[in-house]
Amino acid sequence: MMNVESAQDPPVQDLPAQDLSEQGLPEQRLLMLRAPSANRVYAAASAPLALREAERVLGAHLGVPVTARVREIAGVEHLELCGRAPRDAMVRVASTLSSAMALFAPVDLAGRELLEPVALADVCRHPSDLETTLRYPGKTNEQFTALLINLASAASERRAGLLDGSLALLDPMCGRGTTLSRALRLGLSPVGADVDKADHDAYRAFLTTWMRTHRLKHTSASTRLTVDGRVLGSRFDAELARDKAAQRAGEVQTLSLLRCDAGELARVLGRGRTDVIVTDLPYGVQHGSHGPDSLDRSPLAALSRVLPVWRELLRRDGAMALAINRRTAPFDQAVARLADAGFTTVSADGEFRHRVDQSIDRDVLVAVRTDHPRAAELREESERAAARPSERIAP
Repeated sequence: MMNVESAQDPPVQDLPAQDLSEQGLPEQRLLMLRAPSANRVYAAASAPLALREAERVLGAHLGVPVTARVREIAGVEHLELCGRAPRDAMVRVASTLSSAMALFAPVDLAGRELLEPVALADVCRHPSDLETTLRYPGKTNEQFTALLINLASAASERRAGLLDGSLALLDPMCGRGTTLSRALRLGLSPVGADVDKADHDAYRAFLTTWMRTHRLKHTSASTRLTVDGRVLGSRFDAELARDKAAQRAGEVQTLSLLRCDAGELARVLGRGRTDVIVTDLPYGVQHGSHGPDSLDRSPLAALSRVLPVWRELLRRDGAMALAINRRTAPFDQAVARLADAGFTTVSADGEFRHRVDQSIDRDVLVAVRTDHPRAAELREESERAAARPSERIAP
């Protein structure tokens, strides 16, 4: 039974960029209803993924331990989130979770537990069709893309930028821009790169049409990508705001879409300016990774080639989230390549593993530079989380 006559929740305020833990706070409990996924296979794996995402993301942003458990109510699975943090802060961060559709707060009324609806925070600046309209074979589903962004930002010391729009995000193998679209919706100003001209042109055309259709205040330009007199490819740059009022208020976003090899990015973007790197690595199934002279169908070989460059791009306190296909890039071998390039992996083997189809057994590598101020702590937290069995509360 749900209490639908509750008073409207007060507006959720932006979180300050500091530890939100406070002494003496009562435990907050929220129940999250997960959004259905259009991808049937991903939907079957979404509950354990949502559990691990919630504990990592909420714990990092709120600065307190947060537990997540699956709870069944009237035959419907909910995610129960528990932690000692300010209510509005917990709602704000929970609203960013990749599968969040609705939130409720348990309320005791004469010994009966009722569910009070809690409004999700308005964390997205643009409508959902920015993510969902562009369709093509092999597209990563939007929920998984949001998961990758959340995991990378949670491991970064600049994670507050996810909530205030200042997080510097790069997808160095962006394909047709699923990560970029999600980042734009969150209010970020992302950078994407891909060597494939067809993918570059497809996303440029889509975004240009989308901005015009939604009558956003925007400017855009396509130019050659030149460094030190050498043409590396092409680039598309856009500046956009929701409307004139947002533009006057300085709520302006930028997007840079680069068509060049991922190994050239340090020359283009400069060193140590990226907070998070998020990408879906080539799976070596339908397409390969592009080397400078040919198509390399070994994702591990591609990873070894570009990781030193990505380390230069990433801030010391930044983080990466990389999706891999374990069939063509076994987890332990990918971890070894990361270590060789100066990264520490802070996600456990199989922690985010799930099946996509017969040829793709997907997992996520969350990694930080070895000189990240909390590299060892993040690794220990991941090992503890992976060892803890997922909890399910009986109805």
